[in-house]
Amino acid sequence: MLLNRIRKHLDIDELVRERTRQLALRTEQLARRSEEILRLKNGIVFTLADVIESRDSNTGGHIERTTWYIRILINAMMEQDVYSDEIKEWDLDSVISSARLHDIGKISIPDSILNKPDKLTAEEFEVIKTHPSVGVRMIEQMTEQTGDAEFLRNAKLFAAYHHEKWDGSGYPDGLKGTEIPLHGRLMAISDVYDALVSDRPYKKAFPHERAFDIIMEDAGVHFDPAIVEVFKSVNQKIMSIKERYG
Repeated sequence: MLLNRIRKHLDIDELVRERTRQLALRTEQLARRSEEILRLKNGIVFTLADVIESRDSNTGGHIERTTWYIRILINAMMEQDVYSDEIKEWDLDSVISSARLHDIGKISIPDSILNKPDKLTAEEFEVIKTHPSVGVRMIEQMTEQTGDAEFLRNAKLFAAYHHEKWDGSGYPDGLKGTEIPLHGRLMAISDVYDALVSDRPYKKAFPHERAFDIIMEDAGVHFDPAIVEVFKSVNQKIMSIKERYG
């Protein structure tokens, strides 16, 4: 009787160990699969962003630089407790990566306008102004096909609102103040700064100091004043990104 009980306990212990081994193996397989899916998604995003940028001969490196600016600003905002309650709810890697799709709607803009060698006419600028809305529609189509709601929800916010202005004079919706989602307010500063310090057909690149002054002057007009203060505190880091990826 005692021997039977011992054998039974040994059998149970072996069964528990085997199930533990199987669970560990399954967990490892799931982790590996999740990593593969993440690499695949990031690869698609990088490729798509590269396609967008390759169509616009005037903005080489813009997507990578603005993504870095966003990362620097978000980290500093967390440290300085600026909109940190909202940012704490974010999956930061997903948010930052999704910023690469902010200009996806430019795919729809004709080359004759996108790569025009001088300043746009008023009519041509109206065409350019359609790219946020086109980007939103494209991302919504992706969402219907993939169901990747979190990543694409962030991408949609960057695409939709990066040309809105704090005073309500931006586009496409004329939102004002904190009506503009935080994604849009972050990208507004990143996008404009990068445009200022980059060559364009109608202007030479401004030095960092002049671009910095313009950002400061537009606090409360174009840009969220609280984010401008954060930008001020990290502007040297942002300048270093421009120099590295310029």
